[in-house]
Amino acid sequence: MNVIVAVQDYINRMVGTVPGIKVLIMDNETAGMISMVFPQSAILQKEVFLFEKIDQKRESMNHLKAIVFLRPTPENIAHLVAELRQPKYGEYHLFFSNTLKNILLDELAQADEHEVVKEVQEFFADYYAVNTDLASLNLDEAMTLSSPSWHASQERMLEGLSSVLLSLKKRPFVRYSRQSEATHRIAQELGRRFSQENDVFDFRKPDSPPLLLLMDRRDDPVTPLLHQWTYQAMVHELLGIRNNRVDMSKVPGIRDELKTTIMAPDSDQFYKESMYKNFGDLGAAIKDLVDEFQSKSKSNQNIQSIDDMKQFVENYPEFRKMSGNVSKHVAVMSELSRLVDRYRLLEVSELQQELACNHDHNLAFKNLEQLMIRRDIDFRDKLRLVLLYAIRYEDAGRVPEAQDMLRRCDDANPDKIALVPAILEYAGRAVRTGDLLGNKTILSIARSTVKRGLTGVTNIYTQHKPLLHEVLQDLARNRLKDQVYPFLIGQPVKDRPQDVIVFFIGGATYEEALTVSEFNLANPGMRVVLAGTTIHNSETFLQELLQLKQKSALR
Repeated sequence: MNVIVAVQDYINRMVGTVPGIKVLIMDNETAGMISMVFPQSAILQKEVFLFEKIDQKRESMNHLKAIVFLRPTPENIAHLVAELRQPKYGEYHLFFSNTLKNILLDELAQADEHEVVKEVQEFFADYYAVNTDLASLNLDEAMTLSSPSWHASQERMLEGLSSVLLSLKKRPFVRYSRQSEATHRIAQELGRRFSQENDVFDFRKPDSPPLLLLMDRRDDPVTPLLHQWTYQAMVHELLGIRNNRVDMSKVPGIRDELKTTIMAPDSDQFYKESMYKNFGDLGAAIKDLVDEFQSKSKSNQNIQSIDDMKQFVENYPEFRKMSGNVSKHVAVMSELSRLVDRYRLLEVSELQQELACNHDHNLAFKNLEQLMIRRDIDFRDKLRLVLLYAIRYEDAGRVPEAQDMLRRCDDANPDKIALVPAILEYAGRAVRTGDLLGNKTILSIARSTVKRGLTGVTNIYTQHKPLLHEVLQDLARNRLKDQVYPFLIGQPVKDRPQDVIVFFIGGATYEEALTVSEFNLANPGMRVVLAGTTIHNSETFLQELLQLKQKSALR
């Protein structure tokens, strides 16, 4: 189960089976989906001469063949109908990223008066393949059924989920989060889709049925609030990753060629090998590469720090030319290091981890008070600390005091302070499925305390494990409780599932992607793919929560 390979296979078949010089016509979304798994240079090698957008004006080139890859939306079909009535290319090969409704197919047939359409196919690549075991729909504002855009979001989720399943050739049993109306609704609608499109989902039944597990972001609001210390997650948290692109334009002194940086595991071997390394190990790995080049260039410059590495790269243009990829990562690492120092993120992260993992109210409140009065701690980090405190200690009676601490900050933002009650309304103890914090019963508190005492902590900044970690462990032991994650499609079986797709409504995170990667390595008899409506960092998560609050959509 490899979503990058699945999408690449579709693209290879699309451009490889049409001989001669071609033009590739896409929409904004399919262009992004292709760019995630295929650099433009690789597609050029397959005789693709031009890359165009369906909604833009183009010149007529009758000698070219057009490969059209679109999402089957009414808007795209309207553009394509207009194109077919006045064709600009000699022939058209139409590929849609999902099921094309018959009524839309009829529209295309009627528009093809010049008989230029040579084929129409459905290639189920209707999602963004981020890592080999991570996919996103890039769908915002899809956190609850009461979200203003839920109806449109629901349809897109069903299309995206169907596409992931069809590209991996799976018709799974489906389980959902018991207290989540959203996961229950999607499970029901997906069951209807299985019935309506039975022929499309007609795959050979394996001995162990695959499983689709629908989870809700509100069951684990802690994970997207934490600072991250592995490379991919850290880049997304501090700089932001969108379609494998990192905007570095605001980095002080950045060179023009690095203002938009590509971070793609499929085309960047160093990134692929390093994206789950922690910050310290990553710095050492980059230094080894710089040292290797330094020995080849016979330079005796003393390199001891990230700043030294950056200076060395700047002073040796031939290094940039020979190892542009490494130059890119040195620049990214340098900026991450600067931000960690500027915002005192080590100190912030230590308290975040304490709030997320330990249950000592008096100590937590004391440490929170101490950081809240410091002017060198950013308001955004103070807000996240209070949110974590509120989630952990919502019944302790001091959440209003923590809110007052925020109000006394010099750069206090009233709208952001309103997120404290909002997060409890969205994801408080009463609405969460499962025992996120290990504090719902005396037995679970005792068990979590004993576990911490026995295992110890090798890195205080990475103590936290997402809820997904426990869920996958329970699946591996075939002990995931039906009362917590009931079956809507299928029924319990005696053996654990071999293939599992986990889908997060409300967005997944890169920490959960790390969890899945580690689980797959440790459990060779199982394969897990993670997908979500989007991939959150703390900023995007809180922005969606704020929009829900402002639109009074929380309930």
